[in-house]
Amino acid sequence: MYSVHRVLLAALLLGNAVLFAGVDSPVKLVSAVIVLVLMIDLRRVPEVPLAVRTAAWSFLILALIQLVPLPQGLRRFLQPGFAEVMADGWAPLSLAPWSTIQVVASLVVVAGIALAAARMASTRSGLPILLGIIAATCGVLAVLGLAGESGAPELVLLVRANTGGGGVYGPFVNSNHFAAGIELSLPAALVLLAASLRNLPQPGSARQRAAVAAMASAVVVVVAVAAVLRSSSRGGVLFLALALVLTAGLWLRPREARRWPWVAGVSALLLVALALAWTRMPQARDEFAELFVVEGVDGNDRWDLWSGTVDSFLRSPVIGSGLGSYRHVIGLDKPATGTSILEQAHNDWLEWTSTAGIFGIAVLGMFLIGVGAGLRPSSVRGLRFDLRYPLAGAAAAFTATALHEMVGFGLQTPVNRYLFAAWVGLVWGIRNRVEAGKQRERQRKARDLESGSNENAAVDDTADDGFVIGQGDGE
Repeated sequence: MYSVHRVLLAALLLGNAVLFAGVDSPVKLVSAVIVLVLMIDLRRVPEVPLAVRTAAWSFLILALIQLVPLPQGLRRFLQPGFAEVMADGWAPLSLAPWSTIQVVASLVVVAGIALAAARMASTRSGLPILLGIIAATCGVLAVLGLAGESGAPELVLLVRANTGGGGVYGPFVNSNHFAAGIELSLPAALVLLAASLRNLPQPGSARQRAAVAAMASAVVVVVAVAAVLRSSSRGGVLFLALALVLTAGLWLRPREARRWPWVAGVSALLLVALALAWTRMPQARDEFAELFVVEGVDGNDRWDLWSGTVDSFLRSPVIGSGLGSYRHVIGLDKPATGTSILEQAHNDWLEWTSTAGIFGIAVLGMFLIGVGAGLRPSSVRGLRFDLRYPLAGAAAAFTATALHEMVGFGLQTPVNRYLFAAWVGLVWGIRNRVEAGKQRERQRKARDLESGSNENAAVDDTADDGFVIGQGDGE
């Protein structure tokens, strides 16, 4: 059954990456069915942090409050700014109930993927496989992105009509969504590359496995860097680079930067990136200057759109307008002009605030605290490399995404949500492995104390865990 979990999780990520980024309704339905199958046998799922469990239950309460029909008088009290558009009689607080149901369903799927990924990451052999699946998704997205540049602009993957109003880039109709996918998957390839280079000195077959993994990871990294640069996603290039620099500086041990594998690997990547960027430098400067412009909407830059989003939040600051209702209510404060319909705030932080209110802000805060607890730089740096590198990769993915979501909405694309969920599960799985190691150490010390023996030296909290790739011995 466990091997089936790995296959199904790979199908979820890779399948959605290929099939139009998972945006089609049939693909969403199949993904939901796969998640249900994954959740049939989740008895060995690692413990979810208390803050995350609290956030999950609070989210369900929020959704229930927004969906349960209430009398008009109570709705006017809770949503004073939407009185003029409220339905008479009993009705839900959400101004778009069906959209709210869809958001809830999508997040349930995300939760299932996170739990399945956590189970995989909690085992010695499962962690590198999970990283490999994410890295393979990165490679697929990058290849499709580069290949799509030679295709017809009116078609997605030369098959489906482009109805997204943007330029085609691989399975996406938005280059920023493509860049968000690379942000969420490239760190996995970098983690595998770093671990493989580190394990090259190992003898025999371990060296061969490490060499193969290093070459495969390097190819994915080079292709992904080329693809994200060619995408002309200003935020994607900027925030990915910033996240990688911050992660290397805060989450990894300083002395690791002096080791030749890191120096060689990073230097090669920088040379490739600079060579590719050099050919596009004039255009890149102009594009970064337009970072806050919403294309296709005359006279509507992101600042104006965000101002309208804040006004929408003030109409119902406590409970919001309803999850997924943004496109239905933003016209009250920011009527669309030009050729596009305003459907997103181009800032998912603000959009969540507007649709979920202060209650939703608290829910999101609890979730971030729960996930962030396993990513504190001080605690991560104290771990073995086989656990430290993946957590650093998760930190890079989360940092790049958090920054990019300030000017985009990449997480509203299914495949990107699933990649995010996989990283969340990875953090939970590793956290539980560390806690299990600490528990074993406490039990050992207790046995030694009872027996009056202190012969055993202190052991690594995770001494029985390691990358299967190259069989590294840690530090």
